[in-house]
Order: sequence, then structure tokens, then C-alpha cells
Amino acid sequence: MAGSDSSGFPGFGTDTIHVGQDPNQWKSGAVIPPISLSTTFKQTGPGEYPGGYDYSRGGNPTRDCLEKCFAAVEGGKFALAFSSGLGATMSICHLLKSGDHIVAMDDLYGGTNRYFRRILANMGVETTFADATSIEKFSAAMRPNTKVLQNLKVKISSVPVFLLFPSSSHV
Repeated sequence: MAGSDSSGFPGFGTDTIHVGQDPNQWKSGAVIPPISLSTTFKQTGPGEYPGGYDYSRGGNPTRDCLEKCFAAVEGGKFALAFSSGLGATMSICHLLKSGDHIVAMDDLYGGTNRYFRRILANMGVETTFADATSIEKFSAAMRPNTKVLQNLKVKISSVPVFLLFPSSSHV
């Protein structure tokens, strides 16, 4: 929760600076989080990682600090950081199942557009591309099976970048 980290410094500004950066979590004693440039980590045996990390793409100490900070600033328990927007999009969309629906802005990034039209469509997930400059047009594209709204450029300030619906009760 924002404003209540273990450092004893309440507030957004101090959470942004302190959460996830306790120097006792690494052996060096550095007061600034070290930047981990390693792509692989030591194994004590096959599949045994004493530090909890195998490859940087699956996690590393630097990303852990960032995710803890994001979670605190947003008042959440956890946060996930991705190296690309398409990586984040794919992770969210893999929560969907056949028959689910997405409303996306009509001028979104080409790679995401292709992912929605070629990959997700083959998995039975439908996408409606709508004018995100109009709340009326964007809202009209919603259906009872809409599970995700995606508005990457945040053209409508009241629609977040992603909004996930656990059920169809939003309509």
C-alpha cells in the first residue's frame, strides 16, 4: 500500500525512493540497488538456483526492485515489469479464452494489431477496433463477452491502458 513501506517513510515520494531498495537484501551492502547485467545465474545443480534466478528474462534482482516499487506506488501487492509493450499485452491476453472479446483502439501499434488479428483470432478471441477518441464509439464496441479494453495512447482519459473484466457483469 502506498505510504506504508517498511522503511518508516510515509508517502508517495518516499515509497518511490525507498520501497524495494532495502540494502540488506544483497550481500554487497550497497545503499543503491545494484544493476544486474547478468543474463544467467549460477546453478548448484540441474535446476537448482540458490539465488532464486535462472535467466534474466525470467527475473533478476534489478527487476525485483522495480516491481516492488511499482506495487507500492500503485497500492498493490505485486507488479510485473516487461521489456516491451507487446510482451505485456501477450501476458494479459493469455488470460483470455476462446469466445472472449477485446475492444482495442483502431490505430494501435502494428505488432499488437497483427497479434490480435492473426494469433488471438486463431485462438477464438475476437477483437473489435474502435475509435478511441470517442468514449461513445469505444463504449459501443463493448459486448457481454468483452474481457479487455485496450487504449494504449490513452486518448480517452477515463479509459485505462488495460481494463480486465473477470465476468460479463460490466455491461
